[in-house]
Amino acid sequence: MPNGGIHHCGSCRHFEEIQSICKLRKEEILSSKWTTCKSWNEHHRVPLGPIYSIVCEVKDKAGSYHDVPYILGCRPEAEQNKSTLDTVVAYIDKNEKWIGFPTVEDYYEHYRKIINQPMLLLGGIAGDIIGSVYEFHNIRTTEFPLFTEKSRFTDDTVLTLATAAKLINNSNYVKEYQYYGRKFPKAGFGPDFKTWIFSDDPKPYNSYGNGSAMRVSPVGFAFETIVDVLNEAKRSAEITHNHPEGIKGAQAVASAVFLAKKGSTKNEIRNYIESNFNYNLNRRIFDIRPLYNFDISCQGSVPEAIIAFLESNDFENAIRLAISIGGDSDTIASITGAISEAYYNVIPEEIEKNVIQLLPDDLINLLIDFAKKYQ
Repeated sequence: MPNGGIHHCGSCRHFEEIQSICKLRKEEILSSKWTTCKSWNEHHRVPLGPIYSIVCEVKDKAGSYHDVPYILGCRPEAEQNKSTLDTVVAYIDKNEKWIGFPTVEDYYEHYRKIINQPMLLLGGIAGDIIGSVYEFHNIRTTEFPLFTEKSRFTDDTVLTLATAAKLINNSNYVKEYQYYGRKFPKAGFGPDFKTWIFSDDPKPYNSYGNGSAMRVSPVGFAFETIVDVLNEAKRSAEITHNHPEGIKGAQAVASAVFLAKKGSTKNEIRNYIESNFNYNLNRRIFDIRPLYNFDISCQGSVPEAIIAFLESNDFENAIRLAISIGGDSDTIASITGAISEAYYNVIPEEIEKNVIQLLPDDLINLLIDFAKKYQ
């Protein structure tokens, strides 16, 4: 595999060789000819998974190549024992500490321990990633692959974690939404919000789209009273979505997450949302599915996302129900996933692993930091 083969970063349309930088992730690439990722030959500008180092492992004079993921931005390499010719896999962490492993599998075990730290907000992100494939290719059944080669995170994930960053850093929503929006400009933002991202003087634009609802779930996890949740959800929405329906959608989702987190029953959650937001939640997915059309408004998608949660029997079933109605699948499933994570408190391990592998390191760090502060 000379020069790392055809998949290396040096052959990628997103790699800026003069600056030694990945334009997708804004991350330094120390050795472009021995580094790769799932985005290497794709036209889109959304990162797919972590960056990998192409490592040659030699044991008993037999060699094999492996794509070994960076650990939180640190690049693994193979070091060869000059007497035995066997290799060890090693990386230098952010504190310049050298860490070595006898085999690639030993490295992977260490990597799994790093990424298996407690994380919060994975439910909504899982819904977004799983639904990303079906947003413009609706599937009206619960029988479908959860992950495909085209699965990716979208604007739902980016803005959910921008909300998390605001709460972690005690900063402000405009700053964080613009920062993460500019960092991931091709994540799938609507035209009005994309203009807002790059504005020098961003103003709300009276939107009632479900963008306010898709990004608000961290608020439901972070606060300890329903009054605080409602007030903070309003603040998170009104910088862009200052239409009453845009604010209502954000408050309804944040409330559902909060109540689920606090141990409310599904009937209690249903009654609270219906009483306070006038959403009709007494419908069934089976009845919604045949007639449902693509609708990005809060009033046309938030109730359906909540109904998918209410009708579900576990986390995976909730995601499948949400996607099965069609429409704005990634956003509906993201909202459903956030509420379901708070309620069921268990996400299947296989879903967690697939989600984490599709996220860049800076977003993984936000999940970890948010869990440390609010779990």
